[in-house]
Amino acid sequence: MSEIQVRPARVDDAKPILTLVNELALKQVMLPRSPASVIENIRDFLVAEVDGKLAGCGALAITWTDLAEIRSLAVAPAEQKRGVGRALVDALVADAERLGLPRLFAFTYVPGFFTRVGFEICQHEDLPHKVFNDCRHCPKFLACDEIAMTRVIDAEASPAHLFGKPQRAIPLPQRTPSFRAPSLAPTPAEPPPEAADPIGPSDGTAYQN
Repeated sequence: MSEIQVRPARVDDAKPILTLVNELALKQVMLPRSPASVIENIRDFLVAEVDGKLAGCGALAITWTDLAEIRSLAVAPAEQKRGVGRALVDALVADAERLGLPRLFAFTYVPGFFTRVGFEICQHEDLPHKVFNDCRHCPKFLACDEIAMTRVIDAEASPAHLFGKPQRAIPLPQRTPSFRAPSLAPTPAEPPPEAADPIGPSDGTAYQN
């Protein structure tokens, strides 16, 4: 297998990032991004390349002094189940550590992948309301079916010593009537991480600006 290279995104990566994310959004495995939301936040993105071609992308969006979101994590269909998703998450976590962020969260439709890279399922209500600012523009705001997950990077800073939480001043997304959080009970053994990349976890928002 060819080596996976992960690097910071450049402005000329915006178009292929948009193409990848929005093609996966059409398959209902993640939510779409607008051109403005990618271009204006291009510094948040990392891209993975295989043989010089875009294989995946992901972004680290800082929410507060103690919290950041992994969003727009997407792997090209031809490169799935080859370790690209894990390589991107590892690089995003390393960037969060460099910035001194003690905790990460993500909204996703593929919790199994995030569990394998150290995340745990949580309730939407457990997160500060500030993380839902962009959700108000999401077409699924009144019928949210995404799963919230968190990963603690610095256990000594979480949760007791985290630096303040934003006030809960905006409404939470409405869960779909049929929504049921996945069971937290042990599940049968899963394939190794390199065989379990996501086809495109959601970024938790749609058409962010």
